[in-house]
Amino acid sequence: MRPFRKYILLFFLSGVILLPSCKSRKTVSSTSAKTERKKIAQLSKQLNVSINEQSNIALYELIQDWIGVPHKDNGCSKSGTDCSCFIKMVLAEVYRKDVGRSSHEMFTKTQRIESKDLREGDLVFFKIKSVKVSHVGLYLNENKFVHVSSSKGVMISGLDEAYFKNSFVGAGRIN
Repeated sequence: MRPFRKYILLFFLSGVILLPSCKSRKTVSSTSAKTERKKIAQLSKQLNVSINEQSNIALYELIQDWIGVPHKDNGCSKSGTDCSCFIKMVLAEVYRKDVGRSSHEMFTKTQRIESKDLREGDLVFFKIKSVKVSHVGLYLNENKFVHVSSSKGVMISGLDEAYFKNSFVGAGRIN
């Protein structure tokens, strides 16, 4: 009878040791989920863009890091960048995609889509004082896109703003 008691005691002690460790895991994941929601809310507020758990958080963190970087023709660093280099960098870092260096080249290498079908990560193209595509941005959501303004640098704008409405050429999706 004694060996049987040892097994029962051993089984009981194993349960006592293992059960508390299961509880602590739930607390950690609950805490990290809460932290993630807080980070998303903070990013959303800072960028003035609607962001949720389904959004590409890495994209918005990268944008936040570049907001305000000044425009510089042919620039490609945080000391100054142009629109196509910024979009090329975002596509490479966030999506692991490459569609060329110039906005015109990006336009020719993407699949045309309707404005109503735009989704996060699609490209939006403009003709600004030019006969060919001369400006590119990356669509975020709710008609907002990130781009590099010649006067304000990296920023988020709305496709419904008159300036962009009048110069909008089309949208493209990277395959």
